[in-house]
Amino acid sequence: MKKLIAILLCSLMLVAIAACAKTPEKPADVANDVSAEAEPVSEPVAGGWAVAEDNTITGERKAIFDKAFAELVGVDYVPVACLGTQVVAGTNYCFLAKATVVYPDAKPKYVLVYVYADLEGNATIMNIADMPVVPNGDGTAVEPIGDETLDGGWAFAEDPAITDEIRAKLEKALAELVGASYEPIANIATQVVAGTNRCLLCKISPVVPNPVPHYALVYVYEDLEGGAALQFVIDFDFGALCTYGA
Repeated sequence: MKKLIAILLCSLMLVAIAACAKTPEKPADVANDVSAEAEPVSEPVAGGWAVAEDNTITGERKAIFDKAFAELVGVDYVPVACLGTQVVAGTNYCFLAKATVVYPDAKPKYVLVYVYADLEGNATIMNIADMPVVPNGDGTAVEPIGDETLDGGWAFAEDPAITDEIRAKLEKALAELVGASYEPIANIATQVVAGTNRCLLCKISPVVPNPVPHYALVYVYEDLEGGAALQFVIDFDFGALCTYGA
């Protein structure tokens, strides 16, 4: 009997030791837990294009632009602003440029120039698209007809620079508009009426945490007494106009 009890006690001790030695289950990895809160992600720009934080034509950007146009003659292209980039095997750039045919008294126009810069330092033109300027009644803008004259009396601006006067008029026109900040990038076109209608390319940033900026054509009416009023705003998707070789 004593021998049987000893055997039973020994068996119970072995079971207890085995239970204590059992490896606990590994806790769930938070990164793989679908219930974990995900880091907020900004909405991407259509086609993988990203709006440039700084639109300045830096020395590096100008060098890329000039290299792409090194063998193109007949039209003088001057970069005005870098609107955005698209990362590929290298980088695609979208430039707003002033284009002037090389002949006396030629009038300028504004175009979108898409340039591919590869990883070896080469740069090539993907395509050049006319800048949509003329407003339609359906809330869109269309490309001009011809190189010099726009429909409806619109004319391309000789100088794309945003002067203090233009900035002041824009601020006056937007005085009662809240919820977004408007940064004028370029003075694109004007229409002479009883005063002046002006088309400005602006970068718009919603007043929210981590805003995703976008571009729009902003139309401002400037009266003869120094007043200014917002006419309308047309969203502008620069990435949609890149047709890769058209």
